[in-house]
Amino acid sequence: MESTAADRDLILSKTGLFPLRFLGVGVYLAWLFTIHFSTSVFETSDRALDSLILSNLANLTCLVLAAFFARKIAPISTKKGFVWTAGASSFLGTAVASLAPLGAVAGDFLFVAGNALIGAGTSLLILIWSELYASLPRRDASIFYSSSFMLAAILFYAVSMLDSLWQIAIIALLPVVSMTMLTLSLRLLPDQAEEVKESAESHWSFPIRPSILLAVYAFASTLSRSMSFDSNDVGMLGMLLIAAIVLVCNVFLFDKFDARLLYKVTPPLMIGGFLLISFFSGFDGLGNVLINAGFSGFVILTLIVLSNISYTYGVTAIWLFGLTRAFRVLASTAAAYGYSWAASVGLDDKAVFGAFAIVLIATCAMFFLSDKDFTSTWGINPLPAKRSDAVEEFFETLQGKCSIIAHRFGLTQREEEVLVLLAQDKSIAEVEEALVISNGTAKSHIRHIYAKLDVHAREEIVEMVRDL
Repeated sequence: MESTAADRDLILSKTGLFPLRFLGVGVYLAWLFTIHFSTSVFETSDRALDSLILSNLANLTCLVLAAFFARKIAPISTKKGFVWTAGASSFLGTAVASLAPLGAVAGDFLFVAGNALIGAGTSLLILIWSELYASLPRRDASIFYSSSFMLAAILFYAVSMLDSLWQIAIIALLPVVSMTMLTLSLRLLPDQAEEVKESAESHWSFPIRPSILLAVYAFASTLSRSMSFDSNDVGMLGMLLIAAIVLVCNVFLFDKFDARLLYKVTPPLMIGGFLLISFFSGFDGLGNVLINAGFSGFVILTLIVLSNISYTYGVTAIWLFGLTRAFRVLASTAAAYGYSWAASVGLDDKAVFGAFAIVLIATCAMFFLSDKDFTSTWGINPLPAKRSDAVEEFFETLQGKCSIIAHRFGLTQREEEVLVLLAQDKSIAEVEEALVISNGTAKSHIRHIYAKLDVHAREEIVEMVRDL
């Protein structure tokens, strides 16, 4: 079934209320953070390290398998088997791992089995939610991602204030709640199973640049948590603050706010945080706040960009998010294990690790980040030798032709959305209604489009798209 961006915008506005069910990602993230990063859930950093490594190994395995078999299993968000398996394995994993203190032998078995289930549930939940978000227009995805990160931080602190038994009970139920919210969210969206299935037949180049950047940022973030484990709870404030800023900008300043500013401020935030925790005594809390803000801001930006790439170009979400997240999980595991090993042999000099992280972040930001990345496919391109009919057909559609024109003439993402509507011969009033913008904003976008395309009337745009 073919649906335009405007159609999907209208579907989410039909309720007349903010669809809270779409914030199930925040519930999922709260579950994940409380398990791995809460100092009140795990008494020692060694316990948290074992849990993180075990669950990450299972998580990594499932992510790679999902990406490898993406063409066969997509879409998974509409398949109840995957959804219920994700919720059940996450719930059981949390419950089983919490029973580990029962005894030496039984405890070790329960701890390993529980964390393996947690890892499997983690991978399935995030892939299913990523696929759902990839079916949303950019503004909706931006609002829901930033709102979810805020909700995750709030739930994290709420759970940390409970007694241990209540903590275990609530944490175990969080993935079930997330799964339920996912099921309810699907009811507000059109049936896009056929579209996702067709896009799964496409062949794209490996997402090397976003994968490397996510790996570097995840490595640095996990390293900071290992260097100052006792400040992890305080550091979550950074995520809450950056998510709140992104949310406010997307709700009230969407037409003026350029999300690319996030990638320009995240490296300085993380570098500043590492300077504090590495070279100044007593500033671990503030350092972790800055690092967490920088890392969360970059992750939110990356999720928005990847979702938009999948939404606009038909790149399979399971494949794209599976690969990029696999790199992130691998880097996080390497950082946790590497610092633990260094500490065990007396090489855990914070100054050395901090300097290494600073150089790593600065180098990658210099060579792997640019404005162009966030107005294009970020180096992810269809493979000519293997280009499928689905990919070729996309670029023959009206939206595909508008995408080609947008990148050829340097249109912004918002201008591209307006271009699609103009190419359908929509009036200014219809553009306003479809994109929920004011008359002045719509006219401003149209003037910019006319100037960049060197046209003077909507009819010329219609003809340009038709003749492409």
